[in-house]
Amino acid sequence: MAKPLEHKTIVLTRTLKQSASMTDALTALGARVVSFPTIEIVPPLDESVIEEAVLELDGYEWIIFTSANAVDYFFKHLNSSTILSSLKIAVVGPATAEAVEAYGIRSDLVAQNFQAEGLVEVFAALPDADAKRGKALIPRALEARDVLTEELPKLGYEVTIAPVYQTVCATPTVDAFTNLDCADGIVFTSPSTARNFVEIFNSHSDDSALHYLKNRKVFSIGPITSDELRTLGLDQNEITEATKSTSSDLVDVIMNSF
Repeated sequence: MAKPLEHKTIVLTRTLKQSASMTDALTALGARVVSFPTIEIVPPLDESVIEEAVLELDGYEWIIFTSANAVDYFFKHLNSSTILSSLKIAVVGPATAEAVEAYGIRSDLVAQNFQAEGLVEVFAALPDADAKRGKALIPRALEARDVLTEELPKLGYEVTIAPVYQTVCATPTVDAFTNLDCADGIVFTSPSTARNFVEIFNSHSDDSALHYLKNRKVFSIGPITSDELRTLGLDQNEITEATKSTSSDLVDVIMNSF
């Protein structure tokens, strides 16, 4: 029996590590998966804020994580996770919650709509007795949306942003470019993967990235990434967006699009 994605080539633009589970899932469905990393995840040049925050963790009530990357890079600064026993943990989505659990800690709040806005809604809905309002530490990317920093203070929280990683543009290999030619679909999982793809493609090809994308199925993990793709020149009807902002839902969307 033929597999749903047999004879289809799908390009993934995340890092190799981030793409591993999606690669396995798509391959199991018969797809040929091409890795074309457009981002690299590295520590920020200045880590003084997170280093100072770690020394003063007992002064915080909450730690808020908006990605699994933030979790992993934050814990690199800790000698032991037991230091977090007196703090409450809030996260965006189950994947980030799983990343926290990998360090032996259970999250107190999990926003299910996979965006920072969802966390704001969850915090706003907390009864006063459970809110434990006070200082909130947000380890995150150097460049990130300001939803939490703008909205949480309105709810009574004092927010500290601590960059623990940054996303920089990758340099794909010559072979990776060659493999782009036969792609049936291309997957974007963040605004930076979309922006960097356009920058990389336009600097290495006589064709334009927009022309390339318009001749293939373009998949987006969620509305924020889709907004970036529209900014780059695609129409909404040229973007297939995951219903939920998860890798597994994105795989389902890809499977049902061919």
